[in-house]
Amino acid sequence: MYSFRELIQQRLHWNSWGSLGIDIALGAVIDRTASPWEHQFLPDYVFESLKSATITRNGKTTALIKKETTINDASPRSGSAAFLLSPFFIFLILAIGIVYRTLKDSKQQKRSRWLDGILFLITGIIGVLLLVLWFATDHTATVTNYNILWAFPLNLIFCTLVSKKVPKKWIKSYVSFLIILLTLLVVHWFTGVQVFAPALLPLVIAIFIRYVFLVRIFKKVTKTRLILPLNRRIYNCRIC
Repeated sequence: MYSFRELIQQRLHWNSWGSLGIDIALGAVIDRTASPWEHQFLPDYVFESLKSATITRNGKTTALIKKETTINDASPRSGSAAFLLSPFFIFLILAIGIVYRTLKDSKQQKRSRWLDGILFLITGIIGVLLLVLWFATDHTATVTNYNILWAFPLNLIFCTLVSKKVPKKWIKSYVSFLIILLTLLVVHWFTGVQVFAPALLPLVIAIFIRYVFLVRIFKKVTKTRLILPLNRRIYNCRIC
């Protein structure tokens, strides 16, 4: 017995854009096990069911399918696309770039604000699209989509705030909240609540590393804000 997601993915390569789109757009509702009858939303399972189906007429039971005729015996297509254009490879390159930039920022004790703005912008846009599919459409398969744990919609609002040279004090708490969401994503994945796209794994890890760096550097900025006024008071006191 398979889940709906496993049934959909049977004819798709895991490292394809079609597979990625399905795993991002469709929610946790398709990760439940499908009944034998529900398997028949796919033509292959309808065919297999009809092969074993029977019909009873006048007390006599016979096979429903009298004869099988193959009209077109198509050769199977290769399931592997060009690896250099695959989602996993592209996200791996992006992840390496994010981690490299983060390590460099950490060493130089500075922050690439443009990178944070882009990350928040893109994840925010994806999150808003997921919410639209969840609440604003009649597609039952797009509800309860926990991809919003990494593509959080509010990031779209905060993308300009996080890219400021001196962000608000509460931004550190917000990024800490995003780290908690990524942790919940891992829990959901391992407990089988929802299966996420494997090709996204490098990017999610890179985003987690970037968020941890942001919390650390925002914490230092907050301490600096507290120390500077104190130094001014001491300096003024010595003048007096």
